[in-house]
Amino acid sequence: MLKDIVERPSKPPVAPSAPVPSSSSSGFPLAVHRSQRPSAFAKARHSQAARAAGEQAAGQGKAVDVPPTLHTSQPHRAHSNSIDKLSEVEEVRRSVQDENARRVEGMTQIERDGEVEELKERFGSGIVELMRKRKEARESTPASGRLQQEHGQGGAADQVTQGGMSESGPSSRPFEIGDTQDIIDQVSVENRRKVDSMNQLEREQEVEELEERFGGNLMDALRKRAQAKASQDKGKEKEKEKQQVSDREISLQVGSQPPISRPVSNKRPPHRDDPSLSELKQFFPSVPSEPSKLAWLQPVSSSSADSSTSPRFDLSGNILSSSEQNELPQHLGLHHHGSSPDLAGYTMQEITHLCRSTVPSQKITMMNTLSRVISRYHQGAYSEVVITEIDKHEGIKRSIELGVEILAGLSRGISVIESGVDLLYEALNGSSWSWMNGEQDEPMEFTPDRNQDLGVSSIPFEDVLPRLKELLSIEDGFSNQTVNQLMLIIRRATFLSKDSCESLCPLIPAILKAHIISRPWPPSSTSSTNPQYPSVEAMRLLRDITTSSRACAEELLGQGVYESTLRFVVTATWVNDMTPEAQQYGQELALEVLGTYTSLGRYGSSSNVVTSSSEIWRLLGQWVNGKLSTTQNGLFNVERDFIKAYFSLLEIWITCAIDPHRTTPEHDLTWAQVGALKWEDEAVHVIRQSTNNMLLAQAVATLCAWAKGIKINGVKNGEAERALLLDALKDTRLGQMIDKIVNEVNTEQSVRTLLANSLRLHRLLLPTGQLLPDQIIDSIRARFAFSVQSGDRKTTHIQYELLLLSITSPPTADWLSSALHALQAFQAGDEPLALELLDVVLKSDLRSGLPEISKLSHTDGLQVIRPLLQYQILPNVDVVVSPCQPSHLYLKATSSLRQVAQVHNEEKPALPGLPLGPDWIWSPLNELLRSGTSEAIQQTPNDWQVSEVTLVQATLILAKAYYGSQLHELDRARIVFGLMKVHMLEHGQTSSNAVNEVEVFRDGLVSEIMHEFMGSLVKPEETDTSLTIEAESKEGGSSGALGLEKISTPFLGTGVPFYQFYQDFLELYESISFSDKLFTQLLIPVFSMEYPRDYRKLIWVDHCSSLKNIRLTLKDIPLISSEGIRSYFKPYEEDKEILTTYARALISGQITKEQNSFLYALAVNHLAALFWLGLEEDRDSTRVGILIMILLNGKDGVIKDLLDWNFIELSFADNEEETKKRKELVKTLTGDRGRKRVEGL
Repeated sequence: MLKDIVERPSKPPVAPSAPVPSSSSSGFPLAVHRSQRPSAFAKARHSQAARAAGEQAAGQGKAVDVPPTLHTSQPHRAHSNSIDKLSEVEEVRRSVQDENARRVEGMTQIERDGEVEELKERFGSGIVELMRKRKEARESTPASGRLQQEHGQGGAADQVTQGGMSESGPSSRPFEIGDTQDIIDQVSVENRRKVDSMNQLEREQEVEELEERFGGNLMDALRKRAQAKASQDKGKEKEKEKQQVSDREISLQVGSQPPISRPVSNKRPPHRDDPSLSELKQFFPSVPSEPSKLAWLQPVSSSSADSSTSPRFDLSGNILSSSEQNELPQHLGLHHHGSSPDLAGYTMQEITHLCRSTVPSQKITMMNTLSRVISRYHQGAYSEVVITEIDKHEGIKRSIELGVEILAGLSRGISVIESGVDLLYEALNGSSWSWMNGEQDEPMEFTPDRNQDLGVSSIPFEDVLPRLKELLSIEDGFSNQTVNQLMLIIRRATFLSKDSCESLCPLIPAILKAHIISRPWPPSSTSSTNPQYPSVEAMRLLRDITTSSRACAEELLGQGVYESTLRFVVTATWVNDMTPEAQQYGQELALEVLGTYTSLGRYGSSSNVVTSSSEIWRLLGQWVNGKLSTTQNGLFNVERDFIKAYFSLLEIWITCAIDPHRTTPEHDLTWAQVGALKWEDEAVHVIRQSTNNMLLAQAVATLCAWAKGIKINGVKNGEAERALLLDALKDTRLGQMIDKIVNEVNTEQSVRTLLANSLRLHRLLLPTGQLLPDQIIDSIRARFAFSVQSGDRKTTHIQYELLLLSITSPPTADWLSSALHALQAFQAGDEPLALELLDVVLKSDLRSGLPEISKLSHTDGLQVIRPLLQYQILPNVDVVVSPCQPSHLYLKATSSLRQVAQVHNEEKPALPGLPLGPDWIWSPLNELLRSGTSEAIQQTPNDWQVSEVTLVQATLILAKAYYGSQLHELDRARIVFGLMKVHMLEHGQTSSNAVNEVEVFRDGLVSEIMHEFMGSLVKPEETDTSLTIEAESKEGGSSGALGLEKISTPFLGTGVPFYQFYQDFLELYESISFSDKLFTQLLIPVFSMEYPRDYRKLIWVDHCSSLKNIRLTLKDIPLISSEGIRSYFKPYEEDKEILTTYARALISGQITKEQNSFLYALAVNHLAALFWLGLEEDRDSTRVGILIMILLNGKDGVIKDLLDWNFIELSFADNEEETKKRKELVKTLTGDRGRKRVEGL
């Protein structure tokens, strides 16, 4: 409230006075002792008196902006201020003195003596004398002060010299009350006199008494203080002398110049009542000293070399150039108290440090900046220098750690949490997770992080789970961006493994309640302009976790989570009750619901919703049929995906109804209930109305599931129903469309899917009738010729259907080989198809093409190895992954819909499962070699009783059918390795064979088949385009070098080198072979020059006694390299030890031309190359030394063969001209003695 306005009387203006200088050089007022500043009462009285006189009191008027300065030409103002100050202090002192005097007068003499004794006891006997002298000095002060005042007023002008300075110098401190320094000096003189009058004993007693009272360090402290005072006095004297000299110089320089007004120095001299910081520290040791808080007062330091060269970022994550760092103004917020405060921007180290700030605004700003930097880092927007700098300071790792700390509950502010979530999302490269929404025809496999330390797997969800649940349970608590980022992080975690899904499962009910159930749907017309719709990301999270883990699906089913989402299916068919935007959004929600129930159906769960919510599905079916019938301009993408998801769900439910005992719970849905719904008619309607390949493919897939079910549950295998379906499909344009797309060059996946499903439906409707004519099937077969390296699942399915349609009775050898190779083309998820094709092969009558089957000692024929081969396709029958083509046989055993990512560990043997390796046909031998630890043998049925010989026989027969007549390079190496495995079955046998039982490799049928294989191996390789060549291309190209070492890795692993396996094989040969020819032939491949010299040393040097048993000719040598026999002879040997061994073997007759023709030719070849093609001529060289050794000790026949050896034809050709040249070379190398040795040959 305003009061009356009173006009005060004005005073005549007064001329402005010079400002008074500040007494401090730092800009802050000096600290004044409380005894020297007026009390609050005195200030109040002074202010009241000033107001009464019409003057301005303290605190009124305008503040002075310019700091005052004092000149020596106006000393009277400083004196007047001192007088005012003295009057106030003196008044307080007098009042206190009067009060003390009254108290003393009121005491008795006894009380006074008691007080004096107490003071002496506390402060020493000299305290009374000290107080008396101080009183006398204080009483003499006013008089001296008046004299100085009079002298200053009267003779100030006389004291100013030409230089403008007083002779005695300006006073640097205000007038003090009581000159205590004089008292101290007098006391010091008296104490020194007393000490001088004491003897040594008295002095020691006084010192001991002082140390008892003040501590043992008293004397050291007094001594140091005295030394410091002495040095300080010397310094002052030197400074005073320098000042006098400079004053004289200045006086001479200025000469007759006019007087210059100089400011008075504002530096105060040290005073005992104003001690330094070091002195105060002695009395206050517990008070912390924090000079760092005054760092901002210091001048800006220059940038360090490290910080000036580091990349600097602005708040948007952009790199600042060197000119921008130096020129940008400071108001942009890019300058800070870092290592380079003069440069704009922040280094990576500074950003990560400031993200830990306890000031929320600074923390948020820096986290947002770091988030932008990391985003640009992932986008590749920075140079290599910047990327290296970010990696050096572990920017991503620290960002993840900071985000995890915020999620763990260490920050409570909403803005801090949102910035932390955004930083964590960018650090995890969440913008690259668009692939999670790409699940169309089949679920994606589990996808672990490439770097577990910098991925979602580095988040300890067990620790942050309670906080995540709290954050995501808040309705409208955070921005949509933050909520979506959190859900995307959780969704990404569901793609890691089943275990991570099960740990995150408790979050789902809370998320659905806050972001789906609690939000109204459909939106009403009175809704706000920005309504909060149910979250699509939350629905996708529910679908992902259901797809990833059966355990999570069952737990959520028990909590009734899924039923609440059916309302979106109901509203998806409403046309006129919502805006187009809301209608499209509702269809996206319904699409996720259908996908979720499809995933549940693959587990055989929740299929009872067909009957419990039948009205929903009836209305949805009507909407689909109506949409297909009335839409002339095509469907929207969301509508097309929605219809496809609907028929995919129908396919799963039909599969569940095929066998009600396989649903959970059993009889959840029966075939009778499905048959009454007539879903096959809806699928036929789609085929009639739609021209979209994707919708047609899904409708045909639904009919395939129905045809399989009616074949099992219908009367007479459902012949009548299948005939009706054929009649209905003849009215459609399906055949024409397939014929059209086959002749077109169209590689879309939807086209291949339609062809594969159409071929499957065609096969399922046989023999009732043909859906597709033979002409179309032949066109498809011509276009999709069989190839092991198809690489596409749908192409493999087409080839699989064509194989089943082309089977004859009995199967031909070509069909059998193609079928066995087709098993390699199946991918994970095709286990039912692979097992079905394997059963077709093993159960077929193959005796016409493989007469060896009739010689098997088991009546089941090739089916005896079925359990071992099934294990290679499906290792665990209890916990399986849902197949890509739904099968009622796998519903209960399905534990997840996602395939586990293949982890290749070359140190260990390859794991079983699809896709099969190229040596899968030999897998029964692998299990026999590991029979003690083989899981495949442990999983065989109890009535499976098969001998080792029978398993080897069946494996060799099937391998013979697999390879056919033409062999490629690595096929040859695999056969050699397989035959070596047969012999290695005897390795490690500790007990002798039973009566009438021999080694496996000596069995008649086993030996016969192995010799057939060896007969193919000794023949040169022929150029062909067989299936095996395509298999080599699938492996990334053939490599003749190290063929056995390469193909043995899947069996041995890198932990057991092939050299060790071969060493065991060689020792077994020496112990049990008895020079068996086939056994001997398997030793030879490593003699090839493509293998390391260690193998040749192992035989020629370490096991040279076995050489005489290797009686093979050149025609008996297995050829596993594309170079054929020449791979053994070139390149030429260079190892001195091996060459010497060759020479010794020839000289000693250990190998001869007649009995060991191959080894003999091999040794001669490499020695001849050394002699005739070498370049060394020194007497001590390997070439000359070995040649002399052979000339001295070798037989004439050996020397003649060396002279006659033909490197091209690999034979002993008699060429006189070449022999003559070589004899001359012998003379050159060995002299006349060598020439004489070869002259007569």
